[in-house]
Amino acid sequence: MNPIRYLRRRKRLQHEASEEAAYLRRRFGDTAHAAALEKLQRRDLTRWGRQVVAEAAKRLEHG
Repeated sequence: MNPIRYLRRRKRLQHEASEEAAYLRRRFGDTAHAAALEKLQRRDLTRWGRQVVAEAAKRLEHG
């Protein structure tokens, strides 16, 4: 894969994950990490959506 394309994709993933984490914090408060893990179990998530939610869960786990 082209390194520039990889970098843009990674930045987009990080941006979307931070937005998802903020949304989960607003909606679920202290249980946001558990909500993210529960959302990861859904079968209707696309591969990209699963990556975004996994990254968001990582961010929520560490604070």
